[in-house]
Amino acid sequence: MTKERKQEFTRRITQANRSGLVLIKFEMLFDYFDDICRAFAEKNEQEVKNGVRHADAVLKSFQETLDFQYGMSAQLFSLYDYHRRQLAKVFIRNSLEDLEQSRNMLQKTYEAFREAAKQDKSGPLMRNAQQVYAGYTYGRHDLNESYDTGSSRGFLA
Repeated sequence: MTKERKQEFTRRITQANRSGLVLIKFEMLFDYFDDICRAFAEKNEQEVKNGVRHADAVLKSFQETLDFQYGMSAQLFSLYDYHRRQLAKVFIRNSLEDLEQSRNMLQKTYEAFREAAKQDKSGPLMRNAQQVYAGYTYGRHDLNESYDTGSSRGFLA
């Protein structure tokens, strides 16, 4: 994942609500899948291993944040566990077949979460984060973003 993409995810996370955070984590997972495919094509075994490790960490975070008061959580846990095993097969079998299958299944899950996120009108999870304003000015090739630096974000004594 590129440095710019990491910065974009970081900025989006500070502004996201619960549903938005789930969508961002899925997008991060898909980026790691792309990294695995790229490294596999370049025959870079270490980068494949790093990509698998990062993608597995995202899937593990999905499992760790499930609320088992809801029946759907047990099904999602099993689903994420299956995909973690598929990731391990990528490295062991030296094949992307299992990764592609996982990606297709997770894409459908992502679409379902995206539809559910449209109904979530809650505010951002991070209350004391820097506010981002987009659209005040335009750069040569894209939109410039401004950050609110006037408010105090630290501890007050």
